[in-house]
Amino acid sequence: MNPGELIMYLLIGMALAVVILLNWLILRKRKKLAITLTGLLVIGYVGSYLYYPTLKTNTHANRYEQVIEYLSETYPNREFQISPKHYENGISVGEFDVNDRNTPTMGVTLRVDKKGQVTQTATWSNRGYPTQQELWREVEFIHGDPYSLDKENAHITKDDVWIKGELTVFALTINDTPAIAVFNYSKEGYGLLQLEQGEHEGFIVVEEAGYVFIYTDERYPKESITADLENGKNVSFNVAKQKGRLVVETPQ
Repeated sequence: MNPGELIMYLLIGMALAVVILLNWLILRKRKKLAITLTGLLVIGYVGSYLYYPTLKTNTHANRYEQVIEYLSETYPNREFQISPKHYENGISVGEFDVNDRNTPTMGVTLRVDKKGQVTQTATWSNRGYPTQQELWREVEFIHGDPYSLDKENAHITKDDVWIKGELTVFALTINDTPAIAVFNYSKEGYGLLQLEQGEHEGFIVVEEAGYVFIYTDERYPKESITADLENGKNVSFNVAKQKGRLVVETPQ
């Protein structure tokens, strides 16, 4: 049992002790009946305590079947991994980690309540701590709407990367459009600073930490681009020979 359940049974035991005491006060002249009722209450309490782990195991098994039925009806053309199948100490009864077999590194937590209602309570990722070169894969999880089983995953590829100390910048293609993702990375932690996406066959310009990052789609029809920088200047960049690559400039 978890601490909350132990506290629950402790409170029930205290309430039961009060009931037994009142029972003896009321039936003090009928000791046999008082003993009988006390015995029944104690046996019921101990029996409930001993049966409770089995109850949780059976309840979890039933809700496992319910979540399978829910997934098969809601997503008939998809295959999922569901865990844990059997109840384990330390988990919540009727709570399952679920992921599409095509995305084994990220998924959702589904909870089945007493009425058989299934709700998503959380999302998860088991990628572990990424290397600096693989930070871009975090975009798969955070791009667009919050992750859910209904979310259509974006098609993302890494086209280039620039690293200077903790600053890590990726040129990406997201659903056939150019994008730039800027991360801060260290052994203590990492975080996304910016994620900007351009237009189809277009370009994207991002400023961060005194640098200007430019990524132009290889199919962009022009040889130069123009951008308004944070310092108020309108600047043109020649990208004729740098399409499909991450270009790094320092604004003057």
